[in-house]
Amino acid sequence: MANINRLLSLKLRTLIFGHPLASKNAEEAKVGVGGGVPVFGSDIISSEGYAPDEILYVLLLAGTLGYAYILKISMVIVLLVISIFLVYRKAIQKYPEGGGSYTIAKAYLGENFGLIAGASLTLDYVLTVAVSVSSAIENLTGIIPWLAPTEHKVLADCLVIMFMAWINLRGLKESARLFSIPVYLYITTLALLIGTGLAEILIHGVTPTAVATGQLASSSVSGMTWFILARAFAGGTTALTGFEAVSNGVTAFKNPSQKRAIHTLLILAIIVSLGLIGLTYLAGAYHLVPAEGNTVLNQLGLIIFGKTIPYFILMATTAAILVIASSTPYAGLPILLSLMARDGYTPRYFKNLGDRLVYSVGIWTLFLVSSLLIIVFRGDTHTMLPLYAIGVFISFTLTGMGLAKHTWKERGEKWQSDFAIFSFGGVVSFFVLLVFITTKFMQGAWIILVIMPLLVLMFRGIRYVYKMEIQDLKVTPEAADDFHKHVKKIKRRRAEAELADYKNKVIVPVYDLNLIVLKTLKYAYALTPQVTAVHIASDQIRTKKLLKHWAEQHIEIPLEIVESPYRATVQDLLKYIDKIEKNGHFDTITIAIPEYVPEKLWHNILHNQTGQLMKLMLLFRKSILVTSVPYHPVPKKELLLDSNDNRIN
Repeated sequence: MANINRLLSLKLRTLIFGHPLASKNAEEAKVGVGGGVPVFGSDIISSEGYAPDEILYVLLLAGTLGYAYILKISMVIVLLVISIFLVYRKAIQKYPEGGGSYTIAKAYLGENFGLIAGASLTLDYVLTVAVSVSSAIENLTGIIPWLAPTEHKVLADCLVIMFMAWINLRGLKESARLFSIPVYLYITTLALLIGTGLAEILIHGVTPTAVATGQLASSSVSGMTWFILARAFAGGTTALTGFEAVSNGVTAFKNPSQKRAIHTLLILAIIVSLGLIGLTYLAGAYHLVPAEGNTVLNQLGLIIFGKTIPYFILMATTAAILVIASSTPYAGLPILLSLMARDGYTPRYFKNLGDRLVYSVGIWTLFLVSSLLIIVFRGDTHTMLPLYAIGVFISFTLTGMGLAKHTWKERGEKWQSDFAIFSFGGVVSFFVLLVFITTKFMQGAWIILVIMPLLVLMFRGIRYVYKMEIQDLKVTPEAADDFHKHVKKIKRRRAEAELADYKNKVIVPVYDLNLIVLKTLKYAYALTPQVTAVHIASDQIRTKKLLKHWAEQHIEIPLEIVESPYRATVQDLLKYIDKIEKNGHFDTITIAIPEYVPEKLWHNILHNQTGQLMKLMLLFRKSILVTSVPYHPVPKKELLLDSNDNRIN
């Protein structure tokens, strides 16, 4: 019956999430340039369609004079796009493992700046999901009146976020396949819109419509000012949100991953630059006025296409790409959290690959946090918008400044041009950041400035806890010597007995060699010499380290490596136990689980509770005995008195 239930559970899981992918097939699960554009570029592609609105909302404060500046603002934004492309191209070249702003800021500006970059990107990714989905649902309220009530809108937002999480849990290739058609159709229709519009103007000229029909709001400012230009420029730079994701996700591309990532970044830079210039030129030429529910893109579609099939395709793909834009964070944030987990700043389980070779814990976390954000803000896009884009410009600033500092320090061949590019990107991004904070502070931007330091403190707190645990659990020469003496003492006591006389087998699951494992092995060996340490090899790098440590400490207990091609640690351990049980050589089999008991209850959040899951899965196995060997850490005060920083690697 148990086997039938397990089979049904496996079939259901496969139906929902797809067949598990083996670690050796990791390259097949990655994407190329064609798949990278929709997966990592949907956010930036969707943003460019609304950048003209953000520019005009501000420029038209100066009246019709604003139309004379819209294209100039766009050209400056394109210069920033070029600079940011060159900055992140260098980042991809230097750091093939990914990480983008977090890795660069940490390496060249120090730990605190690295954590600020990590915190800012985390916030930006979460907000991107919430804002994109809520905006898409708001655009559908006119077509589907049922969505108008707040409760219905919040429910729809959460369901869409759940759908996006599900698609991304099925793997990057699944996401690329599903999103490619609407993304590329949107790009094609947008290019047709701009091309047709430019051709119409060249052939027939243009008649401005907005001013003639009195749609232009009354000017509240006399003449153009530098502050208005700065605000308009900052508003237009919302078209750049999403660039960071490519540099974070280098490892998600097929080999040569760096080359493919750079090509993807270049394509996105070209699409954004040409699209922004084309849309802003047309908006200025026709003297369009953005309005609630009637965007510049919608107005251009009606003017150029009329109510024809291309217009409806444009509007449909625009709505679709707003939803798809939330896919970029689902690709970027889990990779960022996995890199931070390897450095000890986020819980370790963020670095574990799921069944479909994606960082599933990061995807689930993004789903939960963004859904919570939707519920807290009741799905109101305008309430969340002031929080949006601040994080990404913090990361742009730190990346540019970090690379500029490194270039200045190294001063290699042709360093002057690199220094100029990196400095320009960093300084301009910092300027935009200041404008955003200044103009949107009272609208809610202050929340970001409060949450970010709290996130940095949380990252540092997690790192401190792990550091103390490593220090507490490190195998010292004294602990190793005590273990060897214990084994020798028991061996002498059993000298007259035959190994075959012992019918009780003890299996000790091990992840690493530390004091918890030594304590468990001592306990197991005191019961029987039939002890085997078992390591489920879901991570080859970890397995090599364990074998190295085992050999260095000359541990007498045999270590057996069980391959785990699908990274299903608990299931593979159960299969190993089944194999031992079927041999029939033992009357009893005991699983001795090393268990770390944190000093504080909340520290349990930082551990994946694999031991608890093992106990639960073995609970109904009649012939298997399960015992936990708890290890209580040394109180921090005692540990600090007896230690020094050199013991931490």
